[in-house]
Amino acid sequence: MKKVLVLGAGRGQVGLIKAAHNLGYKAIVASIPGDYPGFSIADEVYDVDLRDAEAVAELAGRLKVDGVVAAGADLALPALGAACEDNSLPGLSRAAARTSSDKSLMKAAFAENGVRTARHIVAYSEEDAVRATKDLNMPVIVKAIDLGGSRGINIVFREDEITDAFRNTMSVTHADHCVIEEYIDGYEVSATAMVAGGETLFVLPMGDVRYGANDEIPVGHYVPLDVDPDICEDIITQVRLAINAIGLDNCAVNADLMILDRKAYVLELTGRLGANAIPEITNEYYGLDIHELIVEAALGNADRIKQHDFSSHSDKVCYAQMLISEKGGTLLSTEIDDDACDAWFFKRKGDRIDPFRSPHDCVGQVVVTGDTIEECRDHVQRILNKLQIA
Repeated sequence: MKKVLVLGAGRGQVGLIKAAHNLGYKAIVASIPGDYPGFSIADEVYDVDLRDAEAVAELAGRLKVDGVVAAGADLALPALGAACEDNSLPGLSRAAARTSSDKSLMKAAFAENGVRTARHIVAYSEEDAVRATKDLNMPVIVKAIDLGGSRGINIVFREDEITDAFRNTMSVTHADHCVIEEYIDGYEVSATAMVAGGETLFVLPMGDVRYGANDEIPVGHYVPLDVDPDICEDIITQVRLAINAIGLDNCAVNADLMILDRKAYVLELTGRLGANAIPEITNEYYGLDIHELIVEAALGNADRIKQHDFSSHSDKVCYAQMLISEKGGTLLSTEIDDDACDAWFFKRKGDRIDPFRSPHDCVGQVVVTGDTIEECRDHVQRILNKLQIA
């Protein structure tokens, strides 16, 4: 029986563990201790800090695993690259994994390989930050190079705000530098892709569902993206260029882009599967299990993946959103009386629920399908109205 090493045991990795089992493989989990759902369904569990790339690479070699997989967050990518490269396994190289999880290296790779992206500089000091306001067009964004989930990001509209923004970003990053880039005032979209055997098999543009006074918090996605075909084609072109620029292979890809004047600008692109129900709507749209594709790619089975016809897809809108509540209280039920949706809860009955301020406050997620985005939004709202929190 072939062995797959899954990096992490959180809810984002459960799909990978189940996929390994569905395909007849052994699922081994590497994770720090915690209350993680993957532990109960894994075949074996090893206590390893995923930030220790060399320890993960050593574990993969000692266990003689046949593939290594990760999803949901960039934290495990350097360990994934080390484990694959050191043990001659399919997957990310050390260089690709590092570039994929370091925004300064990523932006440099984009610039060097003709990927359309915002102009930027790398800042190590307040003096560098001040210079950025002279060299770049205002406003600018100060970004931590090693954090996700909108952490360590500060938008600067006036030159006299740059020092405070730089200090705020540097106070949360583990790096000694950050990226400052021009702010692209467009609308944000996402994309999911799959790379296997040196070939990008599909790029799926997605619309973002956002929440907040300024739509600042991503809470879901939908497909297909409701834009003109030429914009979709440009998204696909830029994502393919970015995949090649970083050198990604045998992995899923998660991309964030900004659309301005009908052109797609790549903000970030990493060699792992995205979260916020991206796997579920991708599966619904293409009629597949993307977690199984990731496992097969990690084992070098690109030919099996290429048998799927990615030109065939659902004619429905596939829409996913977090279950969120604007009020706090106690979750009274984890049952939803709606057979036309696929809903699951991250919280248990009786858990305390905080008013929604960030993705960490979500109660669960729901996936619906419909003929239009508006129909799907209305359906989700009816589900949200049924949440029992008091």
